[in-house]
Amino acid sequence: MQIAERIGRAIANGAIAAGERLPASRELAREADTTPTTVNQAYRRLREKGLVVSRVGSGTYVSGMRAPARGSEPIPDFIHLDRREPPPSLFPTEVIRGIMDRILDEEGGEAFAYGEPGGYGPLREVLLAQLVDEGFATTNRDLVVFSGAQQALSLLLRSHVQRGDWVLVERPTYPGLLRLLERAGARVEVVDIGPDGPDPDHIAHLLSVRPIRLFYTMPVYHNPTGVCWSPDRQRRVAQLCEEKGVVLVEDDALSALDFGAGRQRPISVNAPACGHVVHIRSFSLVLMPGFRLGFCLAPRDLANTLKRAKEQADLLSSGFFQRVLCRFISEGHLKRHLAVIEPYYRDLFTQAVTATKAILEPVGFAPYPAAGGPSLWCRLPEGIAPAVFLRACIRTGVGVRSGVDYAPNEATADGLAIDFGRLSPHVLMAGLERLGQAASDAQ
Repeated sequence: MQIAERIGRAIANGAIAAGERLPASRELAREADTTPTTVNQAYRRLREKGLVVSRVGSGTYVSGMRAPARGSEPIPDFIHLDRREPPPSLFPTEVIRGIMDRILDEEGGEAFAYGEPGGYGPLREVLLAQLVDEGFATTNRDLVVFSGAQQALSLLLRSHVQRGDWVLVERPTYPGLLRLLERAGARVEVVDIGPDGPDPDHIAHLLSVRPIRLFYTMPVYHNPTGVCWSPDRQRRVAQLCEEKGVVLVEDDALSALDFGAGRQRPISVNAPACGHVVHIRSFSLVLMPGFRLGFCLAPRDLANTLKRAKEQADLLSSGFFQRVLCRFISEGHLKRHLAVIEPYYRDLFTQAVTATKAILEPVGFAPYPAAGGPSLWCRLPEGIAPAVFLRACIRTGVGVRSGVDYAPNEATADGLAIDFGRLSPHVLMAGLERLGQAASDAQ
């Protein structure tokens, strides 16, 4: 601990610069009159704090906890504007590796034993405490851990929606949800998403003429439009669903981040008294997508149903990775990680909005007003056939998500989702320029 604290102070005051190589463990052990094992434990503590990184065969270097530099990589032959997830350079791999090492040292094989279907107990406690700090009401609600938000949605539909039931969704909406609804045999009704969220009057009308069973929403940094519902709209829609007994499902991946207008609060916080709200959260966009962990906070009866469905589906999510996530949050690493990626994502979003207006608007694209997130939504220029445009995109070397995927019956075929989570600003601009060229070719 003394060695780690001494090196940490030297990094903080600039005596050891970012990128500088630290002494080999044997060398530092001789200087400190201790053993290489002790030095390795000190380096592990520094890795867990994100202050240093270890490279196999090379040594240990100061990281400085800086977001990775962007703009140095060459323009690729094919640019993907169809990926929302963060780049691997943002993954806190060294911290995760240190936590994994400690868990294996302390628990050994027990870390891989069967656990509770509802989730690893200490992780559930940590997540519930975090939600309480955020303003969630947890009375008469329970938390269930899943292998990502997609599994939570799948099991929720399987346990709560029968073939022929009506489900309400925003237009456009998450394509994965539409595929799940099709598989479940549900009938789908839509409400258009506006700059402030969907129209509550239209929702009230739909709830009065359709026996809606469930309403799926993304009220904070909606995918793909980037829209955030206003608090008043959240409260009114939640009350409408409460009155009709409709389960209101809010899918949340990004409320932990501020894209320039303050952190946006989900429906569960703005309408805590409404008992029909199910909050689903994933760590894919704020941590690592391959972790495949998410959770839902649901009314207790529904949560118990989901636990049984979870047990039937795959017994439990990885107990080892749940332990890793538990320590990552409880030891403060998630807060430090968010402090690194938040300005990174905020700058990238701002540059994406600016570049879209400068490059695509002049050639006829109509961008939708977004509040944040790693996606933008545009309407194609008038007179361009979507299929012709998509073929032109392939020829010009850029991949995008067709609007066909984002609503039933191809109702948003003239839309375009631009996903830029993995791109540096200069690669993003090159991709947007190729979209403009594809539109010109498709005229």
